[in-house]
Amino acid sequence: MLALLVRGAVGDGPGLELLAHMDRMDLPDPESLLADPPTAELPVRGDLRQAALEAVVAAVGARPRRERWEAGWAVLVRALETGAPDLVVAPATALAALRRDDWEVPEAVTRLAGVIDLARRADRSVARSKPPATTGHPTGAAR
Repeated sequence: MLALLVRGAVGDGPGLELLAHMDRMDLPDPESLLADPPTAELPVRGDLRQAALEAVVAAVGARPRRERWEAGWAVLVRALETGAPDLVVAPATALAALRRDDWEVPEAVTRLAGVIDLARRADRSVARSKPPATTGHPTGAAR
């Protein structure tokens, strides 16, 4: 049914390409990752890893409970240990925003704090090094 809907909406060629791409994504179930974070098998490819981590945060947000929130942090630590550290920054920021006042910050957060702080400092450094916006005049001066 999905194939008919997609191909009908965008045409056979693009529809078949999209369906093939969706088949290759093969993302892990976020609930499985939350159920056993220490053995979580995350995708190696960066875009798929990012999507899996975002799905974990979305799953926690859909049913926010302290145990699930803490498991989400454990999944992010697992991601930090097994892949590129920069991929945990955005999901960690989103997961932190889900915290309730009566939830203590888990120790896993301290393992991620250095990476997140470094990424933020790098972002600020890049922003400061960008040239100021010009007014459209070749010299950058206003007319």
